[in-house]
Amino acid sequence: MNAQLTQPAHEPDDADDTMPAEIDFSSGVRGKFFKPNLRLRLPIYLDDDTQRYLADRAKAMGFFTALSSNGTLIDEAMTRRIATTDFDYVGVSLDGLEAVHDRFRRKQGAFAASLKAIRLCRDAGLKVGVRFTLTQDNFADFPGLLKLVEDEGIQRFYFSHLNYAGRGNKNRKDDAHHQMTRQAMDLLLDTCWDHQQRGLEREFTTGNNDADGVYLLHWLRRRFPEQEAHIRARLQQWGGNASGVNVANIDNLGNVHPDTMWWHYTLGNVRERTFSAIWPDVADPLMAGLKRSPRPVKGRCASCAYLAICNGN
Repeated sequence: MNAQLTQPAHEPDDADDTMPAEIDFSSGVRGKFFKPNLRLRLPIYLDDDTQRYLADRAKAMGFFTALSSNGTLIDEAMTRRIATTDFDYVGVSLDGLEAVHDRFRRKQGAFAASLKAIRLCRDAGLKVGVRFTLTQDNFADFPGLLKLVEDEGIQRFYFSHLNYAGRGNKNRKDDAHHQMTRQAMDLLLDTCWDHQQRGLEREFTTGNNDADGVYLLHWLRRRFPEQEAHIRARLQQWGGNASGVNVANIDNLGNVHPDTMWWHYTLGNVRERTFSAIWPDVADPLMAGLKRSPRPVKGRCASCAYLAICNGN
């Protein structure tokens, strides 16, 4: 992705002159949650050679490599590059069907461009999926989006709850309310089971709320009560929220965080100390708590019968 870097007329006192203060992705799409005059404090721009090197290096080391994109810049040439690198998965965000998606992205034609990218990746033999975050504004499009995934032969559907971090926290008023979320989860689980019954190979994944495991257990209790004990044992084995345990984030500066939503909390830097030394170190009180089992949670979570499944989500 190409970006143009522009420096503002005035820098705050704590500015780091080595970092671009604003990054203008002029060829991309500014979505619903874009804030004008937003100042990005991180050097997130990577040129083509760096991107290619990182992707090739990750593949050579045996990492699962995935791309998450709005798809608008994935054309025929980019698809060939993605296929040559042999990415394991490409996820393209759709916020709804055409009218809703274009309104979210604030650009007419954004949906068509994203769908074209999905088709290009699919036809190139790449594993491709749709990424969808539920809100009040796109709830009505959810059934149609599931139908689109089937009609287009898309291999994976990722259903995300709105995460109250970063821009998600500022836009929590748009989040789906409880009954709306439960209706969506029922439809997702029913659709997944229907596809299994019809022999359709498709993955359905939920994310950003480990309490989904508990909801799955309740769904099974209503439909397949004989499977409840088995699935409960599997969910407990899975362990729920894995921040600080099986999920880590190393940012572009080498700082290590408990997960991708914890950039405000740094455990160390891999340029100064190896990750293998940072990650198991429970001298940090937060990491000590995250790695305890059961976790020392408070409030309603402390007495919840399903703590072993969601792990204090």
